[in-house]
Amino acid sequence: MTTNKTKLIINYLLFQIGWFACVLGGNPIALAATTVVLFIHLTWIGSWKKEKQLLAITFLIGCAVDSFLGNLHILQFGSQLNDYGRMLPLWLACLWLIFGTTLRHSLDWSRNHKLYGSLLGLFGGPLSYLAGAKLTDITLAQPLWQTLLTLAIIWAMIIPLLQSFSQAWLNKAKSQ
Repeated sequence: MTTNKTKLIINYLLFQIGWFACVLGGNPIALAATTVVLFIHLTWIGSWKKEKQLLAITFLIGCAVDSFLGNLHILQFGSQLNDYGRMLPLWLACLWLIFGTTLRHSLDWSRNHKLYGSLLGLFGGPLSYLAGAKLTDITLAQPLWQTLLTLAIIWAMIIPLLQSFSQAWLNKAKSQ
């Protein structure tokens, strides 16, 4: 990986490949794809030392949000039930880790331009869920426009929130 631009392109492509592998492949493929994406990302593009907190908080916030939406029946995970209620599918949890790899790389521009990050979330978040629902056993609550609006509002807040965490950790690293 010779240039920063090449790394950004590879980061973006890894996210896209990972997204499709998770959505189309189900849990076993998602776990394998996430492992490969994280390995490539942390070896050639990013750094575990610099990104571990951001990856962890992205994973935790994302799983919490999707679990909450599942328990409200806004997202319905097919037959993914257990004794404790609705269980987030592993492939969906893996998507949050893969998404976390983009925040300091191909989506780093949204760290300094929160409004643009919000607009990305406003449109990109719901479209991703809509596409995922078409390709999996996840069902979006009806009426669809209300679900998409809910997802748009959540995602318009998630990207700037995660980028604020990213900025705080970058500032802390610079001051040490």
